[in-house]
Amino acid sequence: MLATGELHTEITKLLRIQRHDFVNHLQVIHTMIQLGKSDLALNYIMELSRNPDALVTEELHAAIGRVIRNTSAGAY
Repeated sequence: MLATGELHTEITKLLRIQRHDFVNHLQVIHTMIQLGKSDLALNYIMELSRNPDALVTEELHAAIGRVIRNTSAGAY
């Protein structure tokens, strides 16, 4: 079970991971546009919007699950 301070640390870590992943998606889109591949960029964006889970890595999913299990166990 996570203490409140540990929970805040874990959530901060999760947000950093999410930000990193999101910036990577933006870089992919940016590069496609720079290379004149706007059709690929639009397809990439459409796929991300159809499948929002693609924005989140397996590592982040697992970490979120740990936080949820710990908070539902009465840690928060």
